[in-house]
Amino acid sequence: MTGTEEFLFLSAELTGFGVGQLSATGLADTYRSLVLERAGPPRLDRLRAAVAAGAGRPPAFPDESVRELARAVVHLWYLGTWPGLPPAGAEGAADGTAGAADGTAGTADGTAGTADGSPAVPTDEQVDRPADGPFVVSSRAYAEGLVWRTFGARAPGTVPQEHGSWSLPPSVEEPAGGPPGPRRGAATAPAGQR
Repeated sequence: MTGTEEFLFLSAELTGFGVGQLSATGLADTYRSLVLERAGPPRLDRLRAAVAAGAGRPPAFPDESVRELARAVVHLWYLGTWPGLPPAGAEGAADGTAGAADGTAGTADGTAGTADGSPAVPTDEQVDRPADGPFVVSSRAYAEGLVWRTFGARAPGTVPQEHGSWSLPPSVEEPAGGPPGPRRGAATAPAGQR
């Protein structure tokens, strides 16, 4: 998996939202680093290849671990939480995706970071992250979750509201990346980037 742009195209195919909408959340780098840290580059590359081979059709996943990663990426974008992944078993040890004993990845010099040497995923709170279980990435990730955009609302507790605001229909604001909600059709990535 190369960069954030390619991760955005992959995410657009999986979530049904446009690249611009995902980019407008400001979380693409954070999510990419998190996925690399938790799943490892080889597993993410297998997911990218499966989605690219689909050419706009639903992908045929080569194995259950890739299917679970696809579900985790969608979960991450929609809810702002990492759901955890089932243990990769011997696969993790064989392809280098296994992290340290505590479930985190490190750089070659022993400092904290992801398997590809990029810094560890930043959060706005200091939270204990379980080695393989679910956790909220950050309060911003919660607030920017795609689930709220699907029905034109804001995440509860993130925007001051007046008394009785619950009785009013949601206001639909046009975000910078396009209209709220999933887009129609497949992501349009340049050839070779899908």
